[in-house]
Amino acid sequence: MEQMSITSLIANASFEVQLIMFILGVFSIISWSIIIRKFMMLNKIKKETKKFNQLYQANNRNFSALYTSVLNAKRVSTSQMFYEGLSEYNRLNKNGVKNKEDIMSNLERSLTATVEEELNSYESNLSTLATFGSVSPYVGLLGTVWGIMNAFIGLGNSGNATLASVAPGIAEALIATAIGLFVAIPAYMGFNKFTSDVAEIEKKMNKFGDDLLNTISRQLSSSNSHQEL
Repeated sequence: MEQMSITSLIANASFEVQLIMFILGVFSIISWSIIIRKFMMLNKIKKETKKFNQLYQANNRNFSALYTSVLNAKRVSTSQMFYEGLSEYNRLNKNGVKNKEDIMSNLERSLTATVEEELNSYESNLSTLATFGSVSPYVGLLGTVWGIMNAFIGLGNSGNATLASVAPGIAEALIATAIGLFVAIPAYMGFNKFTSDVAEIEKKMNKFGDDLLNTISRQLSSSNSHQEL
């Protein structure tokens, strides 16, 4: 009797089951590609956010120098918020807007839009991971059901109801479920991990935005004329 192995079972599986395994393989490649890229990107963003926040705390009385330092730098998260906020303030100042309430309202809208834009970038492809994580087990189960159905059809046609005759068909069918779980588990874990990371970054961005608005508001209140910060 020929010894069964995973590779031989996959190679001898029906066309339909092999097709489902191929689809799951594509899902796995895409998932791991997203996981690796997203892991590297979010880790870099968290480090850059921490670095800029420390720089901001050390120079929050000298916005001009801080603005110059981020002007031509790679901006993410809070540094992008600072750049957009100061750019909006300087634009309002050049246009002659003097009313404090109008200035603060425009700054708040600018910061809110920046947060939304940044978060949309960070959350890109997370829905793909969630989809693969939820759908892959069912795709694998479809392959298993199809394989078992074919195994029993073959058993009925041969009339040879022995374990040796039915085991290979059932085993190859179960591989589809195993592959589906292999795709789903890392995809779902990655989705949860990255969703948590984005939520942490969002919290820091909102806190930074509030602090920036409060600082600008205090400086406007203590100044008779609204000059560039």
